[in-house]
Amino acid sequence: MRNKLVISLFILVVLGLHAVPVLSYQGVRQTRWPFLVWAMYARSYPPGPIVVTVRKIYGTTAAGRPLDINPKLAGLSGPAFRDAYGLPLDNGDTTAVRGLLDRLNRGRRDPVVALRVETTQYRLADPGVAVDTLPAKLYTSPSR
Repeated sequence: MRNKLVISLFILVVLGLHAVPVLSYQGVRQTRWPFLVWAMYARSYPPGPIVVTVRKIYGTTAAGRPLDINPKLAGLSGPAFRDAYGLPLDNGDTTAVRGLLDRLNRGRRDPVVALRVETTQYRLADPGVAVDTLPAKLYTSPSR
């Protein structure tokens, strides 16, 4: 009998904890259900075309060697690299060029002196997948 009481109380406590996000004030976050704080559930997108953007960044060293610039080479995770360097470079932000070059050239004997950003967009449309290759953006090492 005692075991049933303990298990029943445990179940009631777990169910009661589901009310905490609803009862507590969390600002502009959605608070109807605990799982809505994750973007996967909270941010829905209106109907429209699905667009996937693939960005590739290539570098050239002072000796002329080509280099594939990736998050691992920069010492960052994929999302951090995309937010700090991929998106700004794609949008023409030249301050990101200096930051990325400084990060890549730490301890390198053959420094990276130029970057090339290639962007391809894939759009899912009614007839199929449309591929748009955008013009490459070239950046050289800013003068110091």
